[in-house]
Amino acid sequence: MKEEADLFVMSENFRLVYEDYEVRTEAERIFNDTNDIKQVDEYCKKVVLKRRAKVLLEKSRIDKRFSLRTFENFNTYDPITKAAKKMALDYVDNIEKYLETGTNLIIEGAGQVGTGKTHLACAVAQAVMQKGIPAKFINVVSMIAEIKENFDISSFTDVELLIIDDLGKEKGTEWVCETVYGIINKRYEQMKPTIITTEKPMAAMTSHYEGKGKAILSRISEDFFLIRLNGKDYRQRRSNE
Repeated sequence: MKEEADLFVMSENFRLVYEDYEVRTEAERIFNDTNDIKQVDEYCKKVVLKRRAKVLLEKSRIDKRFSLRTFENFNTYDPITKAAKKMALDYVDNIEKYLETGTNLIIEGAGQVGTGKTHLACAVAQAVMQKGIPAKFINVVSMIAEIKENFDISSFTDVELLIIDDLGKEKGTEWVCETVYGIINKRYEQMKPTIITTEKPMAAMTSHYEGKGKAILSRISEDFFLIRLNGKDYRQRRSNE
């Protein structure tokens, strides 16, 4: 078919989905109806992203305990948790826009543990991937350990949305500082959003990442939303229900 040949030449994403008969047929229908290769490419791109998201969700480092942490069971006890949940949901609802603008999300524990920041980050990660957007969730200590095995940061810099849990909990050696900076800076240059949870206020990053702290903070905070969870221990409240 001429339409198929044209699409194969003009759209890289069409070539990636070509083996799927239903997707190929729909792409051809769109082209026949609109004669607009951009619409075809956008449709095929969404299919490709959904496939990648599915694979990442299956391979996600969200441990079993945290995989159960969703928006549905994030209980709100006070104005702080209510506002936090609303802001996180709004971030998910507008994720397509933030993927274009590189808008970050920071979830602070304000110096306290068990405030629900990891639960909220897990909920965002899973909701985003269910929308078909590739995301990677990982605790910062596990991230550093993984990089030490192969010295490759591409899986963290290239993914559409990266969620780093407990930033600042790792030992701030010179190599760690350079590595974290390298990831944050690369994503900043590519305008890819990053979600960070941290027990301490982000301002503390300047001292934790000696020599690179100001640069890391500057890149993260150029365009971001801040959720501050500073209530009583969220885990303890859940156990008392």
